Amino acid sequence: MQIIFVGTAGSGKTSLTKQFGTWIEKNTGNQISFVNLDPGCIHLPYKCDFDIRRYFTIEEIMKKENLGPSGAMLKGAELTENLMSRIIEIINQLNSHYVLIDTPGQSEIFVFQSAGPAICDQLKKSSQTICVYIIDGSIASTGTNLASAISLSLATQMRLGIPTVNVLNKSDLVKNEEIYRMLSDYDYMKKMIEKEESGTMKGLALKFVDAAKMLSSSQRVVQVSSITGEGMSQLLDLVQESTCECGDLS
Repeated sequence: MQIIFVGTAGSGKTSLTKQFGTWIEKNTGNQISFVNLDPGCIHLPYKCDFDIRRYFTIEEIMKKENLGPSGAMLKGAELTENLMSRIIEIINQLNSHYVLIDTPGQSEIFVFQSAGPAICDQLKKSSQTICVYIIDGSIASTGTNLASAISLSLATQMRLGIPTVNVLNKSDLVKNEEIYRMLSDYDYMKKMIEKEESGTMKGLALKFVDAAKMLSSSQRVVQVSSITGEGMSQLLDLVQESTCECGDLS
């Protein structure tokens, strides 16, 4: 199985990738492979089985092309797509039960440029492939904020074309029980949005929640911490459930 980690900048993708892989190896005995598709990272806490930085880095692109960070990231996405055949070939050769794929810090580089969807399209032809969308618990403090995060998760699922599950990261920092209740009960989230917003913004947020109820394979959102390791067992359960075709798994 191939598991792709996606989330907004600072949501904890790399740390969660490492923590989840380490937990799986320690507690299940299954072998893990790590793939890094972020050419902009400086340090990785895990040992890569494939690292896009072997071919180019954002710093190198900036110097060579005289580009700023954003332009270099866009160029990096283009170069990644050019290397897609090689990337897919190497991933398919990895002899592991789970292949964990770390994506660029700015999720839009992977999700909304053509490289990410193209890579996912090829990966799912050879093995079960899912996306773990990471909601940053430190900024998801209200119903409206959560609805915005869910809208990004839905957009990610539509763009990548693979099953997508949601996790709330940084549970070691977030102690707001209202957040947990809203994530487990979309109707309750809608009630909170009704209290928080008015006018157009309220209507838009409520539509995001309705779309999530209709399109999500599972309403359940797992709370995790990439620091303490909390929620890793539940995340593995959710990942495995995502491949089930038996309907709602909430």
